[in-house]
Amino acid sequence: MSTLPYLVFFTGRDDPRDCMVIGEDEKPVFFEFETTDMCTTVGTVILSDRQPAVALHWAGSHPGLGSAHFLTLENVREVPIERLIMPGSSPHARRFVSATDDRVYEWRRSYEDPTSYELWAGPNAQIAIFHKFQHSTPVGMSHATLQYCFTDGLLLIEALVTLNLNRWLDLNMSG
Repeated sequence: MSTLPYLVFFTGRDDPRDCMVIGEDEKPVFFEFETTDMCTTVGTVILSDRQPAVALHWAGSHPGLGSAHFLTLENVREVPIERLIMPGSSPHARRFVSATDDRVYEWRRSYEDPTSYELWAGPNAQIAIFHKFQHSTPVGMSHATLQYCFTDGLLLIEALVTLNLNRWLDLNMSG
């Protein structure tokens, strides 16, 4: 496994659609996932440094699971949520194509610990790992961490969005 020098903490609620991510790579990292559930629509906004970065519109008028609007690109990119969680190389894996470099990335759920996930940029290139565990930090309790080895801000947003989509689906599809 390659060295994963950067670390962010998942704080706030232990809910993939309602949590905060805080840490530092080459600069401070701060994301908030906020989900609102109104009578007929559910939406999740991902804020980066308190500015909207991604908006997920769950179902509604879009067929399937809904759509994701990446607001951080020069031109807003709309992607069906299904394209962010395409079938992967195994039953415990889902892949997505990054807007940063058109490469395919894959989240693989750990067989040993089904609450842990690894992000791969190819068959032999692990670039991130997510672990769930309670940990005290200077900003309060953390319920998970993400270690990673890249500094592309858009890839980090895509990785966090797709990770939390995977976590939410796996939590809601099991049992």
